[in-house]
Amino acid sequence: MKTLLILISFLFLTNSNVMHQDRILKLDENGNIIGLPKEFSPAKFDLNKKILRINDKEIIFPKCLNYYFEEHKNPQLNLSASWYHSKEIMPYYLNFKISDKSVNYGYTILVDLETLELIYVNKSITKGNTTYNPEIELEEKCLTEYKSGIRTLN
Repeated sequence: MKTLLILISFLFLTNSNVMHQDRILKLDENGNIIGLPKEFSPAKFDLNKKILRINDKEIIFPKCLNYYFEEHKNPQLNLSASWYHSKEIMPYYLNFKISDKSVNYGYTILVDLETLELIYVNKSITKGNTTYNPEIELEEKCLTEYKSGIRTLN
């Protein structure tokens, strides 16, 4: 029994994915994203203009993605990120979770922290104790507009 407990403990300690959790970030009144390491500074998000800046990269979210920020009557925006896992598994990312307590669905927009490339957009639907997360297939025009909108700042 003791050997089994040691083996299980070893597996949890050596496999960071088992204990992986996103880091919760804060957005201050000036749009600064608080909680990222210095290598991703400056980090800002202007919710009104839908402009994201991480380090020397900036994207103005195209209209086709603005919908997800604006659909809810009382939207709540939560930011989280992960940058301490292996990039072989998944790129470092910033997660926008957009929800409204008055409805049973919300949206997740996942963006690469280093390149600002769009990773995916999901819709989270809760029915009872079950949550479904179907990926939203964006039109090619939207994806092209997003990708061409990423700028490197001097």
